[in-house]
Amino acid sequence: MDILKLTFISAFLIFFTNHSTLAINFLETNSMRFESKLYNSDNEDLQLILELLEKGKTAEAMEKLYSLIEEAERLDNNKLVIEGKLLLADVYRENGDYQKSNEIFYEIIPSISTNFAKLQYVFFKKGGNFQLENQIDSAKVNYEKAISFNDNVEKNEDLKAKIYANLSGIYYLKADYENAIENFKIAAEYQKVLGNKEIEAGILNNLGGVYYMQEKYNDALNSFQQAFELVGYGQSDLEKQTRNSSYINIAYAYSALDNFEKAFEYQDKFFSLNDSLSQELKYKEIAEIESKYNVATKEKEAEIEKTKRLKAEYLSYGLGLAILLLLSGIYSLYKVYKLNKKNYKLQINQKQLIHKSKIEKLKSDSQSKILVATLDGGLEERKKIASVLHDNVSALLSAANLHLYASKKQLIGNMPIEIDKTQKIILEASEKIRDLSHKLISSVLLKFGLSMAVQDLCEKSSNSTIQLKSDSKNIGRFEQNFEIKMFNIINELVNNILKHSSADNGVIKLEQLNGQLQVVVFDNGKGFDINKIEEKSGIGLSQVDARINALNGLININPTDAGTRIFISVPIVY
Repeated sequence: MDILKLTFISAFLIFFTNHSTLAINFLETNSMRFESKLYNSDNEDLQLILELLEKGKTAEAMEKLYSLIEEAERLDNNKLVIEGKLLLADVYRENGDYQKSNEIFYEIIPSISTNFAKLQYVFFKKGGNFQLENQIDSAKVNYEKAISFNDNVEKNEDLKAKIYANLSGIYYLKADYENAIENFKIAAEYQKVLGNKEIEAGILNNLGGVYYMQEKYNDALNSFQQAFELVGYGQSDLEKQTRNSSYINIAYAYSALDNFEKAFEYQDKFFSLNDSLSQELKYKEIAEIESKYNVATKEKEAEIEKTKRLKAEYLSYGLGLAILLLLSGIYSLYKVYKLNKKNYKLQINQKQLIHKSKIEKLKSDSQSKILVATLDGGLEERKKIASVLHDNVSALLSAANLHLYASKKQLIGNMPIEIDKTQKIILEASEKIRDLSHKLISSVLLKFGLSMAVQDLCEKSSNSTIQLKSDSKNIGRFEQNFEIKMFNIINELVNNILKHSSADNGVIKLEQLNGQLQVVVFDNGKGFDINKIEEKSGIGLSQVDARINALNGLININPTDAGTRIFISVPIVY
């Protein structure tokens, strides 16, 4: 029963990190609706720039925006200058240049020193920029500065709610849970006044998460249930997603309270709704494809009808004139001849393409075999070098150190300083030899096997910006070269997560099933375009693909905007 409880809690921590991040991003996204009200809607040029940005024509919009600001400065139109720079700062922000965005906000502040509404907005956006750069202390200072204008700004409850919600996230990151709870409650109250039930429910889910971190499980359960009651059984996408979050949160809370019957009940609700949401998405995709197919079919039918109508007209004219019928017949024969000739050329070209495709496949297979052979050769060399370093060089250094130690015991009186220095140099060399040996072939892998090596890799790769976890099921010891190859594949995928995903959570699952080693690697990062990756043919993924093919396995990569999931299945070598 304790093992089951631990599994629930582990899953919750991953979920809560994701959920709190989504909540903050949601508020930032909605703040863009508020930002549009700060721009001068009466200015046609500014409206044109906003339309260009909405269409994704950023370069053209930026060119026009800079020209607008320069013209406004020349005419001393301070109001338009401010509106233009506010938009410019937001454009840089949306394109990931947070430092440039904040520089523009600093320029604006002296010009709006008496406009408290705009000051509150600017400090809120500055805080968001710092938060996106993980400078949480600077973000906290700016959010608190934005809150200080509350008494001077009437209404704007929507913006105030977002400030408190983001400040709550900062306190949570700083592990100041009491202040996080206080600010979440304020943000939830604002959303309640505004009638934004879905956003209020999201905040309550985050509030319950903080209670959970404090082990106040009854308070956490109460907060999660309030979130569920707010969205009820609404059918909008946001309501369904929030209800789904509430289900799994309630399950974790009941699990922490040892009420496993209720925990499983809400866990089943979560999985059922999650499967339903996935099925709805699939239906939408199918409906879109079907719609495109129907449109294409109708266009084709219209073209066919048009062709039939033309033929009927030609035939009606031909019935009255025998000569035209004869000419038409001759013309038709000529067209058939030309068409057959064209078809013959197409058949030749098709055969050439098939032949070329086969040649390219042979080249690709040969390159893969060469790459695998190179990797295998490198693996054997690394094992030999690691063995020599560990068994021979390291042993020799240890023996040398022992001789020096024995010599020191025999010396009477003043001992030469060179002996101590030599011992230190030998010790340092031994440490470097051990480190180099471990880098060549993981000592954890050789001693304890693949499961422990992956767990060690996750622990060493985790830091303040990303947490990696491993989960192994029915994993024993396998043939050594097989373990090393699989570890190298997993290591390459982990490096891709660290370098490219911008994720804050990742999980590696290993399971032995029916003679197959199944590996699932997934993260909550930004995903990628699989077609562009294949076009670039990066050496990392090429190595992974070639190694798995050589092991007679398969790999499936599924990138989305919410993260990337990679599935690998390989026959086990014992």
